[in-house]
Amino acid sequence: MAVLRAYGIGALSYLTPRLLGIILATIRRHKKKAQTNAGEQWKEAKEGKAHRSTGGDLLKLLREAVKIHRFPAFCGFTVALFYGLEPLLKQQSRSRYAPKLLQSPQAATFIAGTLAGAGGLKLLNCRQKGDGGRTVDLTLFTLASDVRAIDIVVGQLWANHKSRRQSSGKFTTFESLIGHLADPLVFAISAGCVMHGWFYTPEKLPPSYNRQLITLADVDERLIIALRRIYYGEFIYGVENGQAPLLGEYAKDLNLPYEWGDPVKNIPIPCAVVHGRMFTSNCEVNAIRRFLNGAFKIAFPIYLGLNSIRFIRPKKPTIFELVTALRSTLRSSTFLGLFILIFYYSICLARNRIGPYFIKNITNRENLGIRLGCILCGWSILVETARRRTEFAFFVAPRALALVVPRKWDMKWDWVEQTVFALSSGVLLTALRHNPKRVRGVYGRLLGKVIN
Repeated sequence: MAVLRAYGIGALSYLTPRLLGIILATIRRHKKKAQTNAGEQWKEAKEGKAHRSTGGDLLKLLREAVKIHRFPAFCGFTVALFYGLEPLLKQQSRSRYAPKLLQSPQAATFIAGTLAGAGGLKLLNCRQKGDGGRTVDLTLFTLASDVRAIDIVVGQLWANHKSRRQSSGKFTTFESLIGHLADPLVFAISAGCVMHGWFYTPEKLPPSYNRQLITLADVDERLIIALRRIYYGEFIYGVENGQAPLLGEYAKDLNLPYEWGDPVKNIPIPCAVVHGRMFTSNCEVNAIRRFLNGAFKIAFPIYLGLNSIRFIRPKKPTIFELVTALRSTLRSSTFLGLFILIFYYSICLARNRIGPYFIKNITNRENLGIRLGCILCGWSILVETARRRTEFAFFVAPRALALVVPRKWDMKWDWVEQTVFALSSGVLLTALRHNPKRVRGVYGRLLGKVIN
């Protein structure tokens, strides 16, 4: 049953985002078809540009899902291997000839988990050819497993330290604060790395992630490109090098003079252009509008939908459950709104409000504004509950690590990733078997039901 549960969870996690992608693509195709006249449709069909069918996409997805080297098979195979190896190794550990280090049940579980993780990863990579490396999804999965393993080890070390200090009466308020701020700190650093990567190295992020960030930020991509060119020394104030059309056309789209986007004629670019669709030259008004837009126009419908899923059941929800869901929605929407507000207002502080008193060069001020926003925006997570902070930290940390881990490498280095992943699997499965509370978050509870 555990193997079937693992396969089912793997299939669900593999199929759900892809099914949503197919649904959204189908909606976009229907919208495009409705906006295209009959003559253009006939021309596209003649040129071989006929639309793909949703049924064909679904069939292809299901065929891919059942292949041996896909994620569902990996989950089932890893759990099956773990369940097969663990009793054998436990039996061996009870032998008087076994090394003392391997005579504990935990050691047997760890070795079984490590071997199972190594075997599962080999299965996932069995079709790999050429250079080492993989898809974005697999990179994030392996990094997420590594992050979980690190959390288990660090969490256990911290729990032991805390227990010793409390028993001796030496546990300080500062140490207590460290425990409370650990998850927010991980999230803030990770979110800052992701935001910095989004601005300056977007090719290292998944394309879908770039699109999501642009949607949440509600910003024209031309403004992001301009800030990126400032960072790389291509968009230079006071120098004519053909950059005017980038923000000049953007200014025209905002019903502002073309010259306002010209870095030769305007040093710096006016706030009205930078604030974009908020249609204000006041930095404080821009920040408030960004907050309201992010919190209630973008985030609120998303979180309300997610919190409403629990009510899809025959039993009628109570008033308390409805109020709890609404409060959770408002809290999460406020978090995202503050995230956006802090980021944008940090840029304004560096460009216009405080920066000019300390830094005269506008290019340095604008680069500082981005860095300041990256450093500060993640601390909006403090609005969330402790449980949600943990979930967000686990979600963002692997994406931050993916920015520094190469996706392609020489095959001779594959053993490094396989060893790290195998050891992470061993730590994770050992904790799930012998101390399940140490594996935090929804992920831990879900895996606990599979393994135990």
